[in-house]
Amino acid sequence: MSTGFLWEIGPTRVYLIWIVVFAAQILVAEINCRWNWTIFVLWTGVGIALMPYAWIVGEPIFGWFPFGKYVLMVATATMTGALLVYGKRNPIKAHRYAFWFGVLLWIGLVANIMEANIRDITIYFQADTYYACAANWECLKEINDTHAADMIAGLPEARGITETLHSQAWYEAVAENFRARHIGIDPATGFRTIGGYWNLMSALAGLLNCITVTGLGRIIVTSKGKKKTRGLLWVDQVWPWIIAYDLWNHAFLYNALADYTWYCTLALLLACTIPAFTWAKGQWIWFRCFTLMFWIAFYNWFPALSTPPGAMHNFATMNPVANIVCAGVALAWNLALFGYWLYKIIHHRRNPLTNALFFELKEFRTIVREHCDDKDKYFLTDSIPETPAELGFEPDSDQPPADGYVTHLPWWGKDDRRYPKPRTPISADPGLVEKGVVGDPAWEVH
Repeated sequence: MSTGFLWEIGPTRVYLIWIVVFAAQILVAEINCRWNWTIFVLWTGVGIALMPYAWIVGEPIFGWFPFGKYVLMVATATMTGALLVYGKRNPIKAHRYAFWFGVLLWIGLVANIMEANIRDITIYFQADTYYACAANWECLKEINDTHAADMIAGLPEARGITETLHSQAWYEAVAENFRARHIGIDPATGFRTIGGYWNLMSALAGLLNCITVTGLGRIIVTSKGKKKTRGLLWVDQVWPWIIAYDLWNHAFLYNALADYTWYCTLALLLACTIPAFTWAKGQWIWFRCFTLMFWIAFYNWFPALSTPPGAMHNFATMNPVANIVCAGVALAWNLALFGYWLYKIIHHRRNPLTNALFFELKEFRTIVREHCDDKDKYFLTDSIPETPAELGFEPDSDQPPADGYVTHLPWWGKDDRRYPKPRTPISADPGLVEKGVVGDPAWEVH
């Protein structure tokens, strides 16, 4: 079979299946956004109900890790859906607790990235073990003996071997092919992998991607009346960071799960990035959550179908040059993003966690114009010197609404530390009044 740079040039069916998987992921995320009850029926209810099945059927094939990911994603999808529903029904409280919305989403996001970084580093240090296993026929046989599915037959290294299937001679021939191509295999999972310094490059890119997550205190919901379908908006998750994440995630998965990347990076990442760059700007976190939930559920509910080798898979080339290029591009972009992140913090004197950082980007301006009313426009900007009008957000009024939303971070106590300029009064949030928070009458509108 001929090979490309990242993947083999597979049969027509793998391209047709790719289109179906790609479209299904976007469709499910859209359904979950338009009809929120589907989240709790499908992912919370059915997801929990099928956990015993996923463990019994899936764990003997690919081990505990994918099941653990499945449990984590059920919890994450439920939480993300709950945040959107809560934000729609309790707008004042949702804005008061916007920082905590961000913290919850940040924990899920960063924990996922750091988990991957640890895996990358582990592969680097265990590379020799993986190469040794792949070159040892007994190790290959043990992988098959300890998994419920055949993990070796069907792999590219098993093609063209004429010896009797699963005989010692057959395993020896497969091991020789692995040795000749210098490809390793993880004895615990049966996944092909090659380890090298590119693992450390992508781990560093992942660390930088964690550091440059911004805008935790500005997680909001589309203002009522602005859009027919209201979404969960992480306004500061704009294209520089999204591309940095995509490049890192692809590099990591190509290092760790190369034979899965035809779907779990090319299809999965595009299924959340394309909406975030077109009709769902500001909602990358939503599409990332529910496209990933779809794929992880499919993987656990149909393990024999989703685990290679199988009819739906397009194998990676296992070319170390591809690993180096992917990791190098991911690291270069994340280093550039880190530099831009530092510039924005220092030049504008903004806190990248409690406040948004990328107010001046065109995409940020577009998100605010399309999804936010004056209440949210002034909420987003009440802790910076610039006004919505100065940033090009096109507010209906040059004064913040008296019934708008108030930023108040937990550690401020009874102080109002918003930027000294016209702002929504503390009285707009009865909960803050009850806590004894006092605003500055010189700046509060009436």
